[in-house]
Amino acid sequence: MHGPFLADGRVPFWALFEPALAALNGLDEYPELMRNCALIACTPLAVLARGSGYAWLRVRVEELTKLREAADRIPPSAAGSLEDLLPADGARMTSSQDASGGLRYYEWSIQSNIGRWAVCTDDEHGMAVLLYGVWAFDQDDVALGHRPLSPSETALLRAAWPDPRPGRSG
Repeated sequence: MHGPFLADGRVPFWALFEPALAALNGLDEYPELMRNCALIACTPLAVLARGSGYAWLRVRVEELTKLREAADRIPPSAAGSLEDLLPADGARMTSSQDASGGLRYYEWSIQSNIGRWAVCTDDEHGMAVLLYGVWAFDQDDVALGHRPLSPSETALLRAAWPDPRPGRSG
């Protein structure tokens, strides 16, 4: 297939599935929908419509990994660093966080030009990053995994996003 969507029709591509309200308005607006997010492996079957910068595809879903299943299906990994998720010191930015059902959402952006977001488990076993996103004008990447955070990383994350609603728990 050729632009605006580039994919090898013989190999599945992975895509983030979010319920419609969360996809349109953000997980911070609908945190209860985090449990319904998933990564899906799709094989393109047909291009239904094509336009300037978009395409509507018919796909076959080959595999589905629900966000809540990631910690059970994906072995824990110590790869990566929390630094890229944390907001830059002194940067003028907007940020938000919310929680629902043992999942916690963190997001920041600088002048609506670049941003990061993550969904983490937050339970009696500690915190782990399950879903991580990076976006900019020409980039929108997401990764699913199971990255347990050390107690010091958990403290850094919580310090970067102090809960604005004292006494609130997810």
